[in-house]
Parts: sequence; C-alpha cells; structure tokens
Amino acid sequence: MQRESMGELRTLLTHSSDALLISDPQGKILYVNPAIESISGLNVKTHLGRNIRDLIKEKLINHSATLESLEQRKTVTREVKTIAGKRLLNTASPVLDSSGRLERVVCNIRSFEVYPSSGEEAAELQPYEPYSLEQGFPYRLVSIDDGEYEIVVNSKEMESLVELAVHVAQVDSTAIIYGETGVGKELIARLIHNKSPRHSEGSFVKVNCASFPPSLIESELFGYDPGSFTGALKTGKPGFFELADKGTLFLDEIAELPLDVQAKLLGVLQDRQIVRIGGTRPRALDIRIIAATNQNLEEMVRAGSFRQDLFYRLYVVPLEVPPLRDRTKDIPALIQYFSVKLKQRYGIYKEMSPALMKHLTLYRWPGNIRELFNLVERLLITVSQETITPSHLSDTYTDESKAMPNFVVNDNVGSLKEMVSEFELAVIKKALEQCNSHQEAAEMLGISLSSFTRRLRKIKQSVDNGEEHFN
Repeated sequence: MQRESMGELRTLLTHSSDALLISDPQGKILYVNPAIESISGLNVKTHLGRNIRDLIKEKLINHSATLESLEQRKTVTREVKTIAGKRLLNTASPVLDSSGRLERVVCNIRSFEVYPSSGEEAAELQPYEPYSLEQGFPYRLVSIDDGEYEIVVNSKEMESLVELAVHVAQVDSTAIIYGETGVGKELIARLIHNKSPRHSEGSFVKVNCASFPPSLIESELFGYDPGSFTGALKTGKPGFFELADKGTLFLDEIAELPLDVQAKLLGVLQDRQIVRIGGTRPRALDIRIIAATNQNLEEMVRAGSFRQDLFYRLYVVPLEVPPLRDRTKDIPALIQYFSVKLKQRYGIYKEMSPALMKHLTLYRWPGNIRELFNLVERLLITVSQETITPSHLSDTYTDESKAMPNFVVNDNVGSLKEMVSEFELAVIKKALEQCNSHQEAAEMLGISLSSFTRRLRKIKQSVDNGEEHFN
C-alpha cells in the first residue's frame, strides 16, 4: 500500500504544472520535478545535485527564495529571473524536525505569466496592502535588455505611453521625449530602441549634451581626423554619431546644444551623413536619433536660443513622460519595486505602512522618480523599526506647503484603489472650488487639460449627478 502511495505521489509530481524543488540545509538540490524545464527554461540535470549558490554564481538565476528561507528559517516569496529570460514566482518553506532543526526547504515555482499584470482583475487578486517586501510584483514590469532596465507600469498614463513607445519603435522616425527631470525619459528611449529592429543590429548610444563643455561637444559628437587640432589623437577618433551607426543615438538634454552644433545636427538629420572635424570625406550613417529635454523648446525657439528648423526636424514623434504627481497610482508601485530591489542589494527587511504610502501620494515630487528612489533607499537604511511610517519622514515630506492642494480625506486606511480614488476625488473637487475653469484647474494641478478631463469624467460616474462642483 505504501509503495502504491509513493507511486501515485511520483505521478502527481511528474504531471504537476507547478515546479517543485527540494534542497538540503546546505542548499544542495535533492529533487526537482520535470515541470522545472518548461517553467524556468533550464533542464532537470542543471539542478540535480547542484548547490543553488552555484546556479547564482553561474548567472543561471539571479536570486533564490530557497537560500533566503534557509537563512531566515521562514517562508519566503520572491521573483526570480533565469538566464533563459523566464520570470518565476518562487515560494520557499523550511521543513523542521520535531526538535526544531532544519531538514529540508521545499520551493514551489510558478511562471510569472499566470498572474494578471494589469487591470481590475489584477487589483483584486493581487492587492498592494500591506506593502510588504514578502509580496511579489502585482504591477506590470516592462523589461528592457533582458531585465537590465525595467519600467514600472501601474497607471493608465504610463500604460498609454509604453504602448505608444512600442508602436513608435517599429518605424525609424526621429522622436523627441519631453518630461521633467527624473521622470525616466531615458528608459522610454531605451524601450523604443529595444523593441525596434535596430536592437539586433546596432547599439543604444547615450549622449548627455549638458555634460560636455561647448569647446568639446562638436568633436565628441562628430569625431575628428588625425592632426585636426592640438592634442588630437594621431589616429583620429570616431564620434558618437559613428558609434551609433546601425543603432540609436539618444541625445539627452538636447536644449543644451550650442547654436552652431544645432546647425550641424540639422544637417545630419537631413542628409544622414557626417564630416569629422578636420576631414573632408562625408561618412554615411544608418542611424535613428531620439532626443530628450526637460525644457520648453517652443519657448526657446521664440527666445532665439533654439533653432526653429531643428525643432521641426526633431518634432516628428513627440512623447511626453508625465510627472509623478500626474500619475499617482504609480507611486505605491514604484515604492514597492524600489523596496524589493534595495532589499536584494542590502539584505534589509522592512515594510512600508499603508499610512506612509497614502501620505507619499500627496507629495508633489519635484524630483520625480529619482527623488522617490533616493527617499526609499534612505528610509530602508536609516529607520531601525521593522515598519516604516509617516513619522519617519523628514520635514521636506511633511511640509503641507509642498504637498498637493489642500483637501480633506478619510483617515481610515482602505485598499490602494479606494485611497487613490479618494485622493483624486478630493483634489479635483478642491481645484474646481478654487478655479474658474477646467483649464485653470488643470494648470493648478500641473497636469494637461486632457488628463484633467479624463479624471473628471471618471469621477463623475462615482458621484451624484446633481453635485454642483461638476456642473
């Protein structure tokens, strides 16, 4: 009878759609079922008899829930990525004997694709509360360059932007990305390159136009021939345009280019060829140019500090990355994402309280994602308590003058969806009370009129039809 039961167990494990991995207290893999191959992209032989630490050293996987469970002696859930490009959700649980000694660790492994990544279903099945680092990733991650870069998507604004970027990637048109400092313009540029045919043929070359003095920017962009000027290399030097041949050149801070260099850039956009400094031979280029700026180029054109003809050459496909204050649903998702990444880097285990999450959605975030990342890192490192609350914030983040327009919200902590809806309703009501038009209210909130109108339409559906604020 016992032999029959064991046979049935083996049959169940063999045909299970979930992978199961069992290790000893030293991390040596004792058993793994066949499902591991389709789920992870790695075969059974790669696992059996190996120590999990060796799999990490060989970069077959980037992380291990089993090792964390061994160290902490508790159940751990983690996202794991494999060299085959698979994203896995691993839950590892320790098995203790009657005396409390660790005997085994059993790890259940599922493909991340079985979990919803966006929409109402995802919000219901994978809530954010209590924002614990023990949770997986309930929001959507857009992977770039096999996970080297990732974009967190939880708002409709970012969902629309990512869809537009992927669509734009299929053509070679020049694009310009607008957005405040720290919103992630470079990630959108990398996404366009990554999803384009150029990704397999050429490189993504980034140039920060503000990082070079005016006397050097021309030689850095266009390169130079031998003996062009004092101090030039005897062999000459290719510029960034040539390095990006067959690929994408990303010109960040394009507004910082001197006017004379703007004229030469215009020539490249028109003719798709360059002439090195000191040279006479044109060099043909197969290149796509993506520019980015946090400046208003139209105002610069009127002021005479940016060429009008170059502006129109760049303004073929404009993409605008909204600031955090215009996509508050991304703030909790980004906080959780950064928390997990920093936990992996520093081995720090902390929770972000719902009250803290709610409070930080009210801050205006002038530094956007860059500022948010720095705050999360600072809190995880400096706060000694297991749970981080609003009391741990500095005056910068508790000063009401730096928050969104004043309004009253319910102090009770509910679901993320409820809190965000409450927040948006209160903000728009207050703005409409203080302004004479929708345009004025949108400007007060620092968002576009179309974005304000979309939010207003959504809120209208959830309030009484006769409420005077919305007449």
